[in-house]
Amino acid sequence: MDPKLFLVFMVLGGCLCQQCNLKPQSYFFEVDTLGAKNGGTKGPVHVAVEGCKGTTDFGPIWSDLGKGSVKNFTALGSPTGLISCIELTMLTPDNWMPNKVVVQSEDNKGIHTKRYFYSNYIWMSSDPSKGVLTQEICKQGDTVYAIAVTTSTMKGADADHIWPSVIIKGTKGETETGILVNQNHDDYEKGVTDIYTFPGMKDVGQISCIQVVVRGNGDWLFDTMVVQRENQDPVTFNNADEVFVSKTGENTFCL
Repeated sequence: MDPKLFLVFMVLGGCLCQQCNLKPQSYFFEVDTLGAKNGGTKGPVHVAVEGCKGTTDFGPIWSDLGKGSVKNFTALGSPTGLISCIELTMLTPDNWMPNKVVVQSEDNKGIHTKRYFYSNYIWMSSDPSKGVLTQEICKQGDTVYAIAVTTSTMKGADADHIWPSVIIKGTKGETETGILVNQNHDDYEKGVTDIYTFPGMKDVGQISCIQVVVRGNGDWLFDTMVVQRENQDPVTFNNADEVFVSKTGENTFCL
């Protein structure tokens, strides 16, 4: 075989071998709605996923997405290959605040890799005055990062409803986590260490800086934030200058 043709065959095979069966297959969705005020929706929400073989449109298959809830849905659809993006469209004028969506597909060759999609505090609605109608979220990578953050014991250090995320910066670029929130838990309390895990991140190489993105109007003072890539040593950022992070602050900490 011509070496160029063989290379093309191998590249295409990277997609085709994942989804050789053209029959409809099962898709599994885990939908995490943020616990923000008015963050839930009765729906429905229109869903489509994109992969290396094309796009599968499932229609309005999600509903009753209460704030702070995690709901599971299953649907049949044509094979897309390894999933790279998900597109969400609101069909009702109420608000919805998606937090995270996990997608898996399954055919007769077994369950495929989970894909993680983080919305990062984007309000959605069919009413343009309340939010965006459609949101496309694409996967960042396959790296897992864990973040352990200890809130200071100083007066006023704790916070509520600030919905922070962290941009992790390194020698290979940057990646942004989802919202630092544990469902049904009071985050950012004085003297408490909260731990968050984010699969599906980009590998940034050697970590050098973090930037805390705050959405709410409150201020938050943490003592340390420890960032660890899976199977690597943790990297600790000390807030030695006792800087409160806020919606208007730069909120960047470097080694």
